This record gives sequence, structure tokens and C-alpha cells, in this order.
Amino acid sequence: MEKQIAPIPAFYACYLLRSIARHSSLYVGSTPNPPRRLRQHNGDTKGGAVRTSRDSLRPWEMTCLVTGFSSKIAALQFEWAWQNPNLTRHIAPDLRITQSRMTVRISPRTGKTRKRSARPRLSLTDRLANLHLLLRSKSFERWPLKLTFFSEDVFRVWQKWTQQHSEQLRPGIEVVMDESSRALLAVAQSDNSSLPASALGINALDLGYSSLKLQLMRSQTTFNEESAPACAICHEPTSSTGAGALLCAAESCTTVTHLQCLASVFLKSEQALPGVLVPTGGNCPGCGAKSQWVDLVKELSLRMRGEKEMKALFKPKRGKKAAAATANAVEESESGEGDDPMDMVLQDEDDWHRLSDDSDDEVPSKEIRSDPSPGHGSAIFKRGTKSKPTNFSEPVIEDSDWDEAELLT
Repeated sequence: MEKQIAPIPAFYACYLLRSIARHSSLYVGSTPNPPRRLRQHNGDTKGGAVRTSRDSLRPWEMTCLVTGFSSKIAALQFEWAWQNPNLTRHIAPDLRITQSRMTVRISPRTGKTRKRSARPRLSLTDRLANLHLLLRSKSFERWPLKLTFFSEDVFRVWQKWTQQHSEQLRPGIEVVMDESSRALLAVAQSDNSSLPASALGINALDLGYSSLKLQLMRSQTTFNEESAPACAICHEPTSSTGAGALLCAAESCTTVTHLQCLASVFLKSEQALPGVLVPTGGNCPGCGAKSQWVDLVKELSLRMRGEKEMKALFKPKRGKKAAAATANAVEESESGEGDDPMDMVLQDEDDWHRLSDDSDDEVPSKEIRSDPSPGHGSAIFKRGTKSKPTNFSEPVIEDSDWDEAELLT
């Protein structure tokens, strides 16, 4: 049976984690559910990463999120590049802020030499500088990304760095400070507050498709009519099922266009360079309202591919107790699988680069299929405790933690 193509995910983010106990300890990861992932990192629920499991570094906080990825693979590619700015091919060697340092190791057992790139230790400013560089790179500059800060002091570091450098991000990439996070700090400092902490910061994120519910209701009405609506650009009829057709996101507008027709109009208005196929946004040919391309195609992908997701979206709400019990059961099942196979790291993050060939902390590596960055080969991951090699199929990763990946050259 052929696997059905999934719709564009409602939410997927890359995040920068910082230890509250030791601000110099940072961690980059990705997840479709930041609140759940933070609880895992802090040990409140099962799961998380080995590298963030040390009690001396807990608790952790999510300082910023990069959102707007069109697929899980896209988020994982960005995550790997952010974790490995000295290796990723998304950054040209002459533009890299972080440089690689090659080390040579000789095995005392076989006498063979092995070269590898030593991972540099990066400060908060380094992480943010590399993030700025990635958002400007040719690979990611036209992606519909948004950078949201949840820690005010980290946001100030970002502002200071950008003020000292002339390079600018593409105008469509939004960079904001989450205002509710300021209120969250006030809640923590005050016993009297009208806002619960669960409605602030990353806990207030919309992780589902609720923002598209009204748009979906309008499109279902539009494309359920007997006669297929005509495209507002080429005036040819669209599909009666709505396949390949887009509906304007403005609530009072009923303009329908072919996917290709609207893409051509948007690209022309953007004065895009030759070879660019996907626009970032434009004005509706009917009402003139500004629309983001990702919002239009996300609704289309959900309408055509997301039968299960749409049923959940339009399902009548249940009582709070039943919903809470279901949520707890889902979280327990998702977090009860143990460590992610892609998160096989050394126990001591401070000593991972100083292990000798006969170190007791190193065990035979396991080869895992991965494609973290175009052009790179397979990756080797190490677990901090000795264990027998286990055969397993290619893992399905919800919350990827590739931070300690080693690349053989």
C-alpha cells in the first residue's frame, strides 16, 4: 500500500535551549511541540536528550524558536545546519563564522589513523550569529520562517549583534520578542496575576490547525457547489474537487485561482530572479489583500491530504476532564519510547572531544541512515554506556536531537 503524502505540518520549530543553572550551556533541537519537549528536557516527563539530562544543568529554558517550516525534513535540515555551522554546506566556507579544526587519532589496537572535525564550543553570541547567517543563506532565505524570542536578555544579544553588522535579513522574515514572555516573568515574580502561566510563553503557541478552520469551512462551501469556480487570472474553470485551486484568505473574498496562475502573478510582483519557482507572498487579484504563500498552500494541502487532521479539527469538543485524560495518555505514549536513536551522545558534554582511542566511555559506533545536509554521507553516533549493537529499522523522529553527531570524512 502506497504511503499517503502528509499535509504541511501545523507547527514545527527549531529551538535554542539554555540552562538556567549554567547559561553557557546551550542546546539546539527541533520539535513539533515545544511545551512537551521542554518538559522532557527538564525531566518532568519521559524522553528528552541524554545531553540535557544532567541534574546540574536543569532546569532548561527555550530562549527562541524558528518556525514556519513546510515539513519535518526541512526543519531537520535547518537544525543540523545550526548545530554544525562549521560543517554544513548551506554556508559557504568563506562566509563561515565558525571554523572547523581537524584532529587525527591513532588506534592503539589497529594502528589506523582517523581524521575528524572537532566540534567547536559556541557561545550564545556565536549561536545567534550563525542563526543570522543561516537565515541569510541561499538555502533558507526564501523560506517562510519566523524567529520568536522568549527570553528578553537573549533578544538583546540578538539586537546588539545585528546593530553591529550591516547584513540584513530578507524583509519577509519576521523577528519578534514574545510579549507574553514578559508577562510570564511578572507572573513568576508576583503572587497575584490574572493570567495563568499556561497561557504565556511557549505554552500559548497554537500547535494545531485552528487558525485555518474558518478558511477550510469557506473552501468546503466554495468547492462543493455544482459548477466549479473559474480562476480569477486565466478565467478557466478550476477542479470541482478544489485540487490545485487556492481560495483567498481574506474572510470577505471569494476569489479562486489556479495554483500555477497565482504563483506566476506573485513571482512577477516580487520581481523574483530567474529560476525561482516558489513565491513568498503577494496581493490577491480580486480584493488586493496581502497573503503569504505558505498560508494558502497549507490550507490546500490540509484540504486535499489531511482527512484525519480535518476530522480532528471539526470534531465536537469534549469535557475538560476527558480531554485532559486523553492528552496525558498521548503524552505518555509519545514519551515512553526512551531515548531517540538519533540522540546517542556521550555522557559528559565537556569531555566528548578529549576521549582517547581506548577510552572506557567510547563503545563501537552504530551506523544510522541520515541525510542531515545535502552532500554529506552517513553519520556515526555514540552512546555513553556500553551496549550490544541492536538492529533496528530506520527511526521515525518526532523530536530530533542530532547535536552530538560525528561526520566521518
